[in-house]
Amino acid sequence: MAKRSQLAIAALARLGVPRLLDGLWGKQRLTVLAYHRIADATAPDFVHYRPNVSATPQMFARQMAWIAKHFNVISLPVLHAFLIKGRPLPARPLLITFDDGYLDNYLQAFPILKRLQLPAVIFLITSRMARPAPPWWDECALYLNLTAHQRAELPLLGECDLSTPEARRAATDQLLRALKRIPESEKQAAVRRLGELLEVPAPSAHPPLFVNWDQVREMIAANIACMPHTVNHPILTRVSAEEAYRELAESKAHIEAQTDQQATAFAYPNGTPSDYNSAIVGMLRDLGFQSAYTLTPGPMSLRALRRYPLQIRRVFLLYKDSFDLFKLKVMGLPALAARPHYHKEI
Repeated sequence: MAKRSQLAIAALARLGVPRLLDGLWGKQRLTVLAYHRIADATAPDFVHYRPNVSATPQMFARQMAWIAKHFNVISLPVLHAFLIKGRPLPARPLLITFDDGYLDNYLQAFPILKRLQLPAVIFLITSRMARPAPPWWDECALYLNLTAHQRAELPLLGECDLSTPEARRAATDQLLRALKRIPESEKQAAVRRLGELLEVPAPSAHPPLFVNWDQVREMIAANIACMPHTVNHPILTRVSAEEAYRELAESKAHIEAQTDQQATAFAYPNGTPSDYNSAIVGMLRDLGFQSAYTLTPGPMSLRALRRYPLQIRRVFLLYKDSFDLFKLKVMGLPALAARPHYHKEI
């Protein structure tokens, strides 16, 4: 983060803007935190996709202590009781969520949540339970970080400078943005081609990058719900309707077969309004899902929550966030600039 931005954010915090935002949004709002990985993205041996890291373990512990002091952290069943049965929520309710099911959620986040007695939800890419190899975004980052090439012709981008770590990270960001815009089958072919062009072997599943079913069951017993995030993490509007339905139905079935609990919540891969549509929302409802989560900035008023339970907004968190920026995000500053866009829910 640029020095000028850091100073501006610190100034907003000192001027009491988080408290003003709290008053502006009021107590009758739902805040949902969206984490991915809990790790040190700046460690010398970290070769995966940095922006998928939400916080270091130390920052996560600090964030959770602050959350426990300023919000009423709720479990998924409490939220669903509000949505389905109309049971009241406490003032300033907050739900903690993680996407993908990385192993560091179990190794780093779970002990902190357990110590503070905070419930949470982890959305699992269910194919990774049996095949814990890096997903496509981490695979791209790994190829670009480990290649010996200083320049290369990359799929969708053309010739790119890879002479410095900064240049490699910039190329990774640019490539991932381009890959997200194309159909899933073309994306997977481009990722395979990337490894060949950069002459880096395909990544191994060892050591595992994702949790296994035994760890999932252990967390569920400790009030950490584990719910589906598709089987393979395609962007659902980049595959056929039949394939999208199969991703939803099979990931739900995997969770239910392995955990003996109903899978009633879902997180959309990538999570922007263009990554799902009314048809996919309808599929979720037909399959019995009671809530679904986007990455449109939150919080969300309880009135909007009742109307759009399958498009719940979340606060996206990034490892670069200072503690002051974390507080501003959680109190809803980005959401003020995000014009609400909801697909029709029948």
